[in-house]
Amino acid sequence: MNSSSVDLDRFVHTLISPLTALQGAVGLLRRSREDEQRALLLLATIERNIERLRLACDQILTHAQIVDSHVRIELPTGMIGKTHSPTNPVQPPATQRSPVATHYHGPLATPNQPSQHQNLLLIMNPTSISANLIMELEVRGHHLIWANETSAGIDLARQVRPGIIILDPHLDAQANLIGQILNEDPETKMIPLILLPDTATRPSNDDTWLLEQIEICLHLTCNHRHSMPHILIVEDEPDIAYLIAAQFSSEGYMTTVVSSGAEALRIVRKQQFDLILLDLLLPDIDGFTVLGGLRVQPETQLTPIILLSAINSPADKVRGLQLGADDYITKPFSDVELNARVQAAMRRSEREGGANPSTRLPGNIAIERAISQRIEQRDPPFAVCYCDLDNFKAYNDTYGFLKGDAVIQRTAQILLDAVREFGNPDDFVGHIGGDDFVVITSLDRLETICHNAITRFDTTAPLFYDREARQRGYISGHDRQGHPSIYPLVSISIIAVSSRLRHPSHPGEVAQRSVDPKKRAKHMPGSIFIIEE
Repeated sequence: MNSSSVDLDRFVHTLISPLTALQGAVGLLRRSREDEQRALLLLATIERNIERLRLACDQILTHAQIVDSHVRIELPTGMIGKTHSPTNPVQPPATQRSPVATHYHGPLATPNQPSQHQNLLLIMNPTSISANLIMELEVRGHHLIWANETSAGIDLARQVRPGIIILDPHLDAQANLIGQILNEDPETKMIPLILLPDTATRPSNDDTWLLEQIEICLHLTCNHRHSMPHILIVEDEPDIAYLIAAQFSSEGYMTTVVSSGAEALRIVRKQQFDLILLDLLLPDIDGFTVLGGLRVQPETQLTPIILLSAINSPADKVRGLQLGADDYITKPFSDVELNARVQAAMRRSEREGGANPSTRLPGNIAIERAISQRIEQRDPPFAVCYCDLDNFKAYNDTYGFLKGDAVIQRTAQILLDAVREFGNPDDFVGHIGGDDFVVITSLDRLETICHNAITRFDTTAPLFYDREARQRGYISGHDRQGHPSIYPLVSISIIAVSSRLRHPSHPGEVAQRSVDPKKRAKHMPGSIFIIEE
């Protein structure tokens, strides 16, 4: 066959993908004998992929001829990959938490079950949805609770603990931030969240769409989803993505599916994942490029990544491992093998990765290595920023460690966002532990990053308090001696140790130079930024 290597890869992918789907469906079908609905879905997957293979074989036979005692197949490259059955794959129930991702939180829902009556918190203007939809929800027995601004919505979510939250991400300037906090705050992160799409991109029959999303949420086994290991599946073949998601959902994992490399690179900035399954042949960016992009992002530097490919090529395997993949699996694979590889990769990550378990950012070993590398390079001049939270212990003592952990996770994201938006590609963000972080950047980007991080933190931190504390601007507690005391809201201190005038000789010197400025910062009210030169 006269074609480029890319065309050849796509040809192999065309044949191997339906085989992978068939093998996955058979594996799940063996374990689904008592689940009639799932069995029917899997049988439909098998029938659909048998048809895909038949079409692929017809193409091969049509373009085959005998030449000099050999079978020669000359298949036009424009036909490669065009063997999909016209029947649309059956999609499992999904909770829409972002416009690019489909999330599977557990076993398939049973749509025929009667819906439960729930309190529904709608953080939006009443005009954002139709009067007919409001009436239909009330007829179904749901109690609607309205919040016309997002700060009031987060307070109501904590007080009422509704069955579902529906948020208009365009309600006000804080809407996106509120959505992130609802996903992180231990008081609200167990509550299914539905984001209302833009009017321009909303399905034409949006009443039906939203009703379906609500019904799906009512049937999802969401109560334990945030304690489940979370796997990101990057796969553009719907049947394969569905089967992998169904397999791991049935084994107690939470799964998220995206169908392109660009979507994968975007979503890892918003959510944490315990492992990524990455197909090499994607419609927009090849998997090797995606792998490289994931490895340079702080959020996924240490995340286990397993490559999936229809190409059994030693050169591709070596390239993937050199770029930072933890494993390489050739399609078709058995569900038993995939599960074993995933568990092995997670065990290695826990044993060797060194990531902070709370934020998944690089920990102390990686921080020391990063500082040493900058010291050895000498140029350009750099700064090591030590970031820690003030009045955090009082917050932790008042609201509990789970709420405190949510503040730490949000702080990590604020630092990552500031570095990504205003820093250099090779800037570093690490988590020492507790409420202490490290940022390494160049001197020309230093002040912009730090001032931006402080602004974002001061905007966000009050939202983790109840309304009364926000209005007062403080909480009451006791000091270390047990005396009553008043503590302002949590703030952030950033101490930047610069190499401009004194180039450090080792990481310990950098840490030592930050001690006195840290002590001074503790006696200054509010968030503070100090440069130690």
